[in-house]
Amino acid sequence: MDIKCLHFLSLYLNLTLSLFFISRAAFTPQDNYLVNCGSSTSNIAIDNRIFYGDSSKNGTNYLSKGKSTSLTNPNPTSNYSVLYTTARVFTSASSYVFHIKKTGTHFVRLHFSPFSSQNYDLKNANFGVSANGFTLLGDFVTKFTIIKEFILMVDKLELEILFMPVNDSSFAFVNGIEVLSASKDFLIDAGEIALISPSGTREFKQNISLQILETVHRINVGGSKITPFNDTLWRSWVPDEDFLVLKSAAKFARTSDPPNYQRGGATREIAPDNVYMTAQQMNVENGTLNFMFNVTWDFPVRSSVDDMHFVRLHFCDIVSVSLNTLYFNVYINGITAYKDLDLSSLAFHLLASPYYIDFVVKSADNSNFIRISIGPSQMSNSLRKNAILNGVEIMKIVSSAPPPRKSKKNSFWILVGSVVGGIFALSLAILAVLAMLKCKKRKPIPKPRHMESAGWTPLRVYGVSTHGTLSEATAFSPSANGYYALKIPFTDIQLATNNFDKDLIIGSGGFGTVYKGVFRDNAKIQVNERPQELHEETIVASDDLTMHRVIPGAPSSSTKIKNHTAEETVSTIIKTLPGKLVEDFYT
Repeated sequence: MDIKCLHFLSLYLNLTLSLFFISRAAFTPQDNYLVNCGSSTSNIAIDNRIFYGDSSKNGTNYLSKGKSTSLTNPNPTSNYSVLYTTARVFTSASSYVFHIKKTGTHFVRLHFSPFSSQNYDLKNANFGVSANGFTLLGDFVTKFTIIKEFILMVDKLELEILFMPVNDSSFAFVNGIEVLSASKDFLIDAGEIALISPSGTREFKQNISLQILETVHRINVGGSKITPFNDTLWRSWVPDEDFLVLKSAAKFARTSDPPNYQRGGATREIAPDNVYMTAQQMNVENGTLNFMFNVTWDFPVRSSVDDMHFVRLHFCDIVSVSLNTLYFNVYINGITAYKDLDLSSLAFHLLASPYYIDFVVKSADNSNFIRISIGPSQMSNSLRKNAILNGVEIMKIVSSAPPPRKSKKNSFWILVGSVVGGIFALSLAILAVLAMLKCKKRKPIPKPRHMESAGWTPLRVYGVSTHGTLSEATAFSPSANGYYALKIPFTDIQLATNNFDKDLIIGSGGFGTVYKGVFRDNAKIQVNERPQELHEETIVASDDLTMHRVIPGAPSSSTKIKNHTAEETVSTIIKTLPGKLVEDFYT
């Protein structure tokens, strides 16, 4: 009975763990657009995913503009995907537009499989492709089936993928499009990515998440091919054997146990389980060369001057029997990229815990491959020297160049539109200038008499202001009767009220006409022009939190504050001049 219970408990735990790993693998991208270009079929299943025909009801919303036609392959082969039996052909600049639910890093995959149909031989197509104005492909021609994968930041709520023939006689085509959002931790701007160049190693200063990356190689080191069906982001991984420089130097390593994923390390969206469950290690069984050799891979790339590649290396220690026994070096193009790599420390002191390291590589001029090597470290025990590698990804950093050049027939109409638009804009500018001159002629602004200041005259506690007449004896000094002898040039008030413009009159009463005004620092005032017989010059505070400057009918050189307490006056200044402190007027 006890044995049966234990057996049942074991089956239950295995089932629970299996469901746990399956649930973790179920990554669902928020943006997931799959388009079967040129097809009128509402949906087809490919790698357990549903692609919608762009000529069907569900797919027509993606096509935005341009002239295009649908083609069907008259001679499809049985081993080709159904996605490659149709194509969309563009004879002018045309685009697909996708509404983005969440901005961030996205995958864009473009499927091309040329065939001949009607009057088109798709092998003769020559075109460019851009995404939101950034060039992905230029002067692109393909003679065979190929998938172009790009990883880019989408910072808008729309993604426009534009196809543009290079000239009038050319055309563009595409068989399928995938647009899906990546996991949020797929590219992290940690600021610690090393730039490997012929001159040595230094820090890569740019944010890697803002670069446009084109996938060149995705390698399952030590393992077999991984199809999109077995990858949470539907990527394809190929074996590494064809890239090994000396196959006898390497030895396969495999495990049947699932990777020990840890928070802060790699995830299934970084690479699937199968990548971390296989590896190549040093073949040290016969002990030749005293274990002092490297395992090396050469990966072909098309590189020109200043080209750079993003390289991601995947590691998972599935060969050690205990922690802190595996130390090795990593070399890229003969340069030490990582010395004394200790996976026990990096991978949270756990065995079989996935980890990855990113590099940016600038190859030597005219170099046509990237060489990656692993070799033993001097920190290793002489009897336990080893090195491993589980996976390699190499992506070209695509320069953010302008979109592909436009065809001549489009350029003509763009030129015409530019000329017409320029004439229209010039006409509007001339009308605006004439209107301004007419307004100035109708209502000139008179120059104030005895101009002393072009703006608000700053007030200071000691000494004199720029244009004022304060002295230490007449500066602010609060007393029982308030603040005395604050002088404001009469010309400033003239400027604020446009020389007592009648259009600025807001009322009149027993104390004379009231004007509104604004100083050049946007301080609002109200000025009461008092009758001549009221010879006292005062400034009063109103209940509406603006200042009334009460002046005699005859011009005076300045006005003064009298008969108000310090608290009233200070409160008025604070509330009348937003954003300023009282201390601003005493320094």
